Amino acid sequence: MRFEHLQYQISRRRLLGTAAKAGAAGAVLSATGAGLLSGVAGAEDRKPGSTSGSGGVDGSGYDDSFSVEGALDGTWAAETAERYGAEDQVGTLNEITAEKTAGALGLLAGAGEVSTYGMGQLLRNGFPAFVNYPPRIYEQRLFVYGLQPDAADEFFTADTDGDAGVDQWRQADRERGPLGYIAAPEPLGTNQVTYFEERFPHGGTYQIATQLDGLNHIGVGDVYYNGFRAGSFARATGTSELGMEHVSPFVTRGVLLDVLGWKQSEGGGADIQTVNGHDMLGDTYRITVEDLQATMEWEGVDGIEAGDAVVIRTGWWWLAEDPATYEHYLATEPGIYIREAKWLGDHHPAVLASDTYGLEVLGADFIDLAFPVHQELLTHKGVHIGEGVLSDPLAERGAYTFVYSYSPQYALGSTAGNAPPVALVAG
Repeated sequence: MRFEHLQYQISRRRLLGTAAKAGAAGAVLSATGAGLLSGVAGAEDRKPGSTSGSGGVDGSGYDDSFSVEGALDGTWAAETAERYGAEDQVGTLNEITAEKTAGALGLLAGAGEVSTYGMGQLLRNGFPAFVNYPPRIYEQRLFVYGLQPDAADEFFTADTDGDAGVDQWRQADRERGPLGYIAAPEPLGTNQVTYFEERFPHGGTYQIATQLDGLNHIGVGDVYYNGFRAGSFARATGTSELGMEHVSPFVTRGVLLDVLGWKQSEGGGADIQTVNGHDMLGDTYRITVEDLQATMEWEGVDGIEAGDAVVIRTGWWWLAEDPATYEHYLATEPGIYIREAKWLGDHHPAVLASDTYGLEVLGADFIDLAFPVHQELLTHKGVHIGEGVLSDPLAERGAYTFVYSYSPQYALGSTAGNAPPVALVAG
């Protein structure tokens, strides 16, 4: 129970409603606090783990006593240290051993079909929460680039750029209610890139670090995946179609394409650079179809199957680990381009991911197209893009196929989820 929940319940019952009742309310609060901290009056003061009054497997012997002394005098910590070690920080997660996981997966042994169920609650604007300060709130706004939504009155276009424009939007948002933000009314590049992201009024987005792009993230002009029209589904607080609420949790086969590892095995040469002691593909290195095919042959991976989650390893993510290399990280990146996106997309993977921030090669002189790989995969083929997906531990084990598990950000109208996926490897 949260403290503010206790406050709320007391207030709701009007125990503190009038001065006349203050004495009674104080007594109730005092008794409640005593119950939480020192145990119910008359109950045996028992320290957890002691032999006196310890409970049985069948539940007999347990009572409602609570000993704050057990926490304060180190008894509880000693019990923890005895089982998990004095430096432990994860508690009973230690009980999930490799054998435990194998046993759990054994529940699926022999199953011809396996169903996956989401167990999350949908995040939406105004989700109920107890009031405290700073507030615990969820507020999302849609960030628009490259078009004018049909619901124009739900959006704000600043008359200036940068922080001043953001300040204008926040002020209008407070005064007029939830307003989306139009960063630019015209598409970018000759390939007419338009895109949506979510923003939170005080800063933040799901489009950061490890993420899975939704099909509502990028389009060609007004056209998004499956012919949905962006102007009609843009709303102030998110999109009404193609949002991450439509992405169910999934478990599938993962395939690691360790392009960096293959290059290292070949001697690397000019295709590899070393920064802060870490190898990575070079700036603006284009990963070709031939690179991907050679990598799979080196790994012994027969091919990519429909529904796979394909992860490309470049080593680029290390630049995001040191503030001194942040600028280098964001200035460019290695990755695939249009030909490779078409080749991979025609295999119909569920996810195509890499350990870079944008998947596709950036910073090179590829005429005047802006993020065409995103358009080819998201808008054309309906392939979700993963970014910042790290695979070094898998590469170290030579685990080029594995179980890929993902539970998405369950947020209404959002354009991405930044929960990281999980890889499961036998042994």
